[in-house]
Amino acid sequence: MRRIAARISLILALIVFALPAWAIELITIERPFRAHHLAGVVVDSTGAPVPGVVIEDCIQTFREVRAPGDAEPPVFEKRMILDCHSEPKHVLASATTDSNGRFKLTDAKMRTTHYLFVYYPGFDPMQITVRLRWFAKGNLRIQLQIAT
Repeated sequence: MRRIAARISLILALIVFALPAWAIELITIERPFRAHHLAGVVVDSTGAPVPGVVIEDCIQTFREVRAPGDAEPPVFEKRMILDCHSEPKHVLASATTDSNGRFKLTDAKMRTTHYLFVYYPGFDPMQITVRLRWFAKGNLRIQLQIAT
């Protein structure tokens, strides 16, 4: 009985101390993509399509955050925040990838800028800026990174 209790304690300790090491990092793509449609495919790092990924077209919002450094008084800068799933009122449109990793957000007008938030369990969430242009080539190809 004591061996079982010791094993359970060890397993619980490993879980508690291992969880902080497996952190999720928000990936922000600064440079806007150009596309003809708000459509495309989501793949993993091997190029395999990922079904069930949520893609949200968000309202661009900013949050004041402290800039790096030790300046006194502290310097604050505005950073774009697209965490739509915690603020549902900021979602303009949403889509989920099909079994082939494909998605399409309809009703997007040409010559507009869209702010996409892409997330799926086990992968790092992403913020992507997309500008719709008439002469843009093809659709989007979004590559997710496994959370480490």
